[in-house]
Amino acid sequence: EFAHGAVCKRGGCCRSGGIAHGWPSMKTCIVSYGDYDYDGRLRGLYDVCAQLGEVVAFTRGSQSRENGHHVFQGSYFKFIQFAVSGMKKLGAVDLLLLDNRKSIIPGFMGKRYLKPQLVVLDCRELYLAKEVKHLAGKIGCLIEDAGVDRADCLIAANQDRAEFMKNSRNLRDLPLVYENLRRLNEGSSEDQLKAKESIQPLLKPDEIRIISTGGCDPARLSLDMVAAMSHVGHPSRLYLVGPYTREEANAVRHLISELELDGNVEIVGRLSQAELKYLLDNAHIGLVGYHQGDLNNKYCASGKIYEYLYEGLPVVTSCNPPLERLCSEGVGVSGTNYAEGINQVIENYAVYRACVLDFIRSHSIEENDQALATGLLHRFEQRQTSGDGV
Repeated sequence: EFAHGAVCKRGGCCRSGGIAHGWPSMKTCIVSYGDYDYDGRLRGLYDVCAQLGEVVAFTRGSQSRENGHHVFQGSYFKFIQFAVSGMKKLGAVDLLLLDNRKSIIPGFMGKRYLKPQLVVLDCRELYLAKEVKHLAGKIGCLIEDAGVDRADCLIAANQDRAEFMKNSRNLRDLPLVYENLRRLNEGSSEDQLKAKESIQPLLKPDEIRIISTGGCDPARLSLDMVAAMSHVGHPSRLYLVGPYTREEANAVRHLISELELDGNVEIVGRLSQAELKYLLDNAHIGLVGYHQGDLNNKYCASGKIYEYLYEGLPVVTSCNPPLERLCSEGVGVSGTNYAEGINQVIENYAVYRACVLDFIRSHSIEENDQALATGLLHRFEQRQTSGDGV
């Protein structure tokens, strides 16, 4: 009943260029302080822009990339210097895409060299200054406000966020929506072999494998997930995947010891895409958790849940509105009690698994990418016609 294999491979990045879609070929510059190796949304945005034509990108990352993709390792202020210097040498582009708030300062500094026809800001987060308690976060909100005012086009991570942004900021147009639909890349044959050698020793036979990619972060409800394992009525194991601080890990270990769950919880840490894909290919259930203490988390735009679904895993989630809507399609259980949700999925696994397979057949990553590409082209044409921000 719990046999599980890989489902639906993405088949590589889109590199066809605008001409293949009947579009005029455009030159795009992407600026992002995100780490390309670990940031699925950034990789998706890159693929979208590649559908429009040539892409030049300035991002963080540890691996050298193809020509035109410049990666950097270092502090934020040095990244600003790196990106602006690169843009100064680049020359004119049609579209400048700024990914998240840390791209705003280098992006607008470099804009004068690029002279783009359209400046696009991806507002992947939804933090409000009044909800943020630390100074750095409040400054980030002010910078984002300035970026929103100066951008020609905005992107939001789901419909809830787009509507909130339009109403709260009195925008003329609804931001474009780019959902975090994404599938993990298994990498080369060598990457796959290394992933198997790394992950296989962690797996025990005859266990139901439950995965959370929120690490040990209490804001991702890791402690609730660990506590739930003492009430799961089937032999199972929770794998906590993702970076964590020493304090977070110690809190999880203390709870594991207190509840006598030494054989039921594994702190895995950060994994490569290939390693995570191998683990999910051999897992059964994915967990997603967000608190609801601020708008960014309440209206979460989870990429993690799609990574589970596109590997064929039913999910158990917290009861945030976007997660509830996804689970209403039959792909899992949303609620306040993880143990109840996990037990329900296990006891009706074949039904949930079939719904997941139906879901991924009807929700195309490629169509999601193409919809954003089409929206960007439309805004570009509007901008050329009217000369006004959109």
